[in-house]
Amino acid sequence: LFEYVEPNFVGHGHGYSQTTPNDTFFNRQWSHYNDGTFSLSNSTVDADIDSELAWDITQGNSNLIIAILDSGLKLDHPEFAGRIWTNPSEVQDGSDTDSNGFIDDINGGWDFVNNDNNPTDDHGHGTNVAGIAVASGNNSNGYAGVNWNSKIMVCKILDDNNSGLYSWWADAIYYAVDNGASVINLSAGGNGSSTLLENAINYAYNNNVVIVVSTGNQNSVIQYPARYTNAFAVGSTDSDDTRSAPFFWSSTSGSNFGPELDFVAPGNYIYGLSYSSNTNFNTYWGGTSQAAPHVAGLVSLLLSVDSNLTVDQKRTI
Repeated sequence: LFEYVEPNFVGHGHGYSQTTPNDTFFNRQWSHYNDGTFSLSNSTVDADIDSELAWDITQGNSNLIIAILDSGLKLDHPEFAGRIWTNPSEVQDGSDTDSNGFIDDINGGWDFVNNDNNPTDDHGHGTNVAGIAVASGNNSNGYAGVNWNSKIMVCKILDDNNSGLYSWWADAIYYAVDNGASVINLSAGGNGSSTLLENAINYAYNNNVVIVVSTGNQNSVIQYPARYTNAFAVGSTDSDDTRSAPFFWSSTSGSNFGPELDFVAPGNYIYGLSYSSNTNFNTYWGGTSQAAPHVAGLVSLLLSVDSNLTVDQKRTI
């Protein structure tokens, strides 16, 4: 009756496509695609986050909001064109139209340093960090961020010296969560523990918002608020898949480490955008600050595929 009986298995072609963007300087972005030829540091093939394979699946949902808590943003940079979050409930009339506690917070977000509605970058750190996570890709210009489509909420929490009060950071976390951000990147830290800041981190978690935090660059213990349980604490790796120690700018620096560490991501010799020029693409940064937005961008891609994931599910994935 039968010559043989066997399952009708499912097979797959032995090939993978990869979305390689046409951004002018994509070849410098070893963090996305490392072919071992990066010249500024020892480089290992595939010591990267495989962004080009993720981009085959999604380049980011345009309805999703990513909050960048940093020194602000160059709001008119072409790499962010059409991407800046606008508050649909606010009207430019000199009052707090939507009763969220912030007057005329229409375009971009809020400056918690100067307490106004202009979160423009006056240092450079924020524009670089934001570019890593969300610079528009495949636009024949500059660099590709991890997420090419989602909206960018800008919360300025660092001044022109790259410093900020914990109270600014906490207020910005509440603002981002309350105004619809799904992912928060906080590339900053300090040595003091703070109940105010931990409560803000927990508020994000309890509202199903991932907050990604850099661990610090002191080659020592992880700083706050990355040390808190509900933060995603991110350390930095080099282009040869080793912990960044040192970073290129100091022989005593290094990616902070310890039991609170959750993830590592590329963070040394990371080329990016300038806060003072739309055409200067020749600067690079190094630090856990540059590692964190790779993770924030990745989380935003996960959410772009499945918006119902919990914080814990995102962490596990």
